[in-house]
Amino acid sequence: MTEHTNTPELRFPEFSENWESKEFKDIIKVNSGKDYKHLDIGKYPVYGTGGYMLSVSDYLYKNDAIGIGRKGTINKPYLLAGPFWTVDTLFYCTPLANNNLSFLLNLFRKINWKKYDESTGVPSLSKMTISKIKCKVPIISEQEKIGNFFSKLDRQIELEEKKLELLEQQKKGYMQRLFSQKLRFKGENGKVYPNWDLKKLGDILERGNKEKVNNIDKYRRVTVSLHGKGLHEVIQERKTKDTRPFYQRFEGELIIGKQNFFNGSIAIVPSELNGFICSNAIMSYKINNYIDKKYLLEYLLQNDFLRKNEYLADGTGQKELSEKKFEELEIKIPNSIEEQEKIGSFFNKIDNLIELQTNKIESLKQRKKGLLQKMFV
Repeated sequence: MTEHTNTPELRFPEFSENWESKEFKDIIKVNSGKDYKHLDIGKYPVYGTGGYMLSVSDYLYKNDAIGIGRKGTINKPYLLAGPFWTVDTLFYCTPLANNNLSFLLNLFRKINWKKYDESTGVPSLSKMTISKIKCKVPIISEQEKIGNFFSKLDRQIELEEKKLELLEQQKKGYMQRLFSQKLRFKGENGKVYPNWDLKKLGDILERGNKEKVNNIDKYRRVTVSLHGKGLHEVIQERKTKDTRPFYQRFEGELIIGKQNFFNGSIAIVPSELNGFICSNAIMSYKINNYIDKKYLLEYLLQNDFLRKNEYLADGTGQKELSEKKFEELEIKIPNSIEEQEKIGSFFNKIDNLIELQTNKIESLKQRKKGLLQKMFV
């Protein structure tokens, strides 16, 4: 296998010159952010390590630049669209002559910034550390070609992310209209379905398995993700003694995180996680046969429903929702199982589109990650 010490593995064919060894101080200037509190509200964005914060009446720099955290989040450089202001925990880096900003941004993204962390507490970088980082760079024309290539890829990812956001917004809109009955399905030949009833969850659910697992190390564990993202396996990297009781959970059961129910910690156990275990921090229920599982899940995940009942969590430390209070909650249910199934099936189709779009975005990001490794030295 050929080693590419001074040239990248993947390259545009019109270029053959070796890349030049430099330090960051030779290609970029690292500038400090400043306090903005003396400024009025205005049109110029203020950026911190987490991104946009607010808009003020003046700017610190008028052109585009690269933002990199001085303190806090130091491993996520991003493009700052000028004119802008940055706070003192965010450096803004500007290219020196004969250097392309988009190329440099992707060079920044390739670097493992955590390796340069100077603190034992809050992650930190200094101007000196950034300036002394060694790198290899091509001539300006090759920089521009690489920079333009990655800019187009970034725009494609951004476009796909906007499509995903639109799908998620559409789903929320349908949830509001369907569960408020402003929009209703009809049966064959335009048949109108019966009215909906208000039922307590305790009347349609039965508490799940309460038989404690004795040897928990023999089982695989699951936990429930936030915001309706389903269940996922918990990988135990090291063996630690866990004194909590654990229970097996089975396909088709409704799973509820006691502490994070109001953040959408709700899921249905899929077939591939049948028989896995979880702790007593997670409630489990069998769902009555006359209730469509997907209908129930989507109803519970409504943001309005979760916010309305948030006050029910109690406790002196981390607040939890008890089984008793959960079972007292009331939901609207169509009397017709056929109507429930139509609503559930409709949301399944939207979720499939969302999953396809999410996978498409992840594939593009992985492609970009691979190209960053091959197109830079």
